[in-house]
Amino acid sequence: MSELSVAAQKVAANKSKLEIMLPDTRGVTISRWMKNNLKLGPNVITYSKLALVTCPGASVWCKGSCYALRITGVVADVYRTNEAAGADVPDLPEDAVLCRPHVSGDFDSVAYIKRWIEIVKSRPDVLFWAYTRSWRVPSLLPALEELRALPNMQLFASMDESITDLPPAGWRIAWIEGDMRIGRIAGHTRIVCPEERKKVENCEKCGYCLRAFSPNGPMFTRDVVFLKH
Repeated sequence: MSELSVAAQKVAANKSKLEIMLPDTRGVTISRWMKNNLKLGPNVITYSKLALVTCPGASVWCKGSCYALRITGVVADVYRTNEAAGADVPDLPEDAVLCRPHVSGDFDSVAYIKRWIEIVKSRPDVLFWAYTRSWRVPSLLPALEELRALPNMQLFASMDESITDLPPAGWRIAWIEGDMRIGRIAGHTRIVCPEERKKVENCEKCGYCLRAFSPNGPMFTRDVVFLKH
């Protein structure tokens, strides 16, 4: 049995023990830059917008399955404020060390991506990582490639079974469990998300997605597989 199948079975067997916790109930610091998401880690700053409204590459699968559509209340209000601001993203807080764009939402315009390029370039002391389906939008891809090329940014192409095309060569891929293409792309390796399997406390402690390669291993394209949720 594959690692992915075993992980999925473990989660299914323990569903009664799992507590679904939305971001507005997880001790998040409420501001345009949010912090203290328990899944991500105490030092991870996030910036988000409304789901789907700002997701030009949204697939059939994610339109019906996106967890961020369940976010309401004051957190959704902040996402709405960020959406209305467009490319006017505020400067990153001075104490930032890790940044995860888009717990909700996506890169939806060239101007917005260019602003992120400015932010990432201006803060070489900060590690950034994000997952996007906007690679599917031809007009946005060149700017995303520029963002992805920055040394302190790890940008994943998000995939699911309803997306029939593959990301451009060189992209790290974020898969959803069950996709038959997982493990079949030459030069790619992958792990099932350790945080979702409860192998690590949070993304910050794991660090897999934050870095391009293992300090003790060869350079290769390191994908991640997320369990369906």
